[in-house]
Amino acid sequence: MARETREFTTPGGSKVVLRTYLNGREKQSIKAAVYSSMKMNVNDMKEGDVSIDQLSGSFVVEQEQKALSYLLVSVNGNMDNPVEALLDLPATEYDAVVEEINKITNPTSPESSEQLGTGPSQAA
Repeated sequence: MARETREFTTPGGSKVVLRTYLNGREKQSIKAAVYSSMKMNVNDMKEGDVSIDQLSGSFVVEQEQKALSYLLVSVNGNMDNPVEALLDLPATEYDAVVEEINKITNPTSPESSEQLGTGPSQAA
């Protein structure tokens, strides 16, 4: 089943098409990027001895790459390899797309989410 998409124009005029939501498998995969980079054990957690130096920062880049691969449909009409097309654009264009991706992957509240199903639920 094809997912809903939406188009937006970056500040530099690039036309970008994004899927409007992540599915469950994609969300799990993105979460796995964080959890796989954590290095702690149960005893450390019990003692409260968990520090930021036990977390590799590379997960941020991996999460971003996964989100782009899942949500980016096309860049300026390029549907064959839209992530590569995006990476060839100026960094400001890339940043604008990542900002839109973040609105989808990390909504701050249902009201401001770009995702589907954000309206009030109704009893059957």
